[in-house]
Amino acid sequence: WISAIFDVYTFVLGIMIVILESSAKVSFLNRITSKMYRNARFLTYLWGRGIVYFVAGSLQLSQREFLDLIVGAYVCFVGILFIVIGRRASKKLAAARRTACTAEELQENFAKCDVDGKGALTVAQFGDMTRALGLDLNRREVEAAFIQLDYSQTGRLTYESIQMWWTKGADEEIFTEAVIA
Repeated sequence: WISAIFDVYTFVLGIMIVILESSAKVSFLNRITSKMYRNARFLTYLWGRGIVYFVAGSLQLSQREFLDLIVGAYVCFVGILFIVIGRRASKKLAAARRTACTAEELQENFAKCDVDGKGALTVAQFGDMTRALGLDLNRREVEAAFIQLDYSQTGRLTYESIQMWWTKGADEEIFTEAVIA
């Protein structure tokens, strides 16, 4: 009985992870993803998804079969990496927001890094922008920050999404610190 309950929870969390990490542009998946983000705000952060991975991996570990142990350990490991990298990127982004960079300087740096002129930055261009702003982010942290700021999940960051993050109040950092401290 209890094993069946664990199986159901593991299955539901697995489906949830697949939907969250899916890059498919299917309307019903986008609606489900939007509802998940709206109802569980922590999922919009990389560390939040890491918590879900860790819980799913822990449930898998509890099954005590050889394959379950291997899969569970791997999913827990990925979850821990998401938490560590996501938290580090969040802290560096929060510190960057407290710098003396003005909105004009932010827009200037955005325009310089938007080399293809599409009005939106790729991950590589966003990495260039973070370096231009004086942020010391490694490749994984740039990717984590990009995922965190890509509210529309298009794979590109518009100036509006970066500006929205830059001008937000401290509520995001308070939420982040309260949940993962």
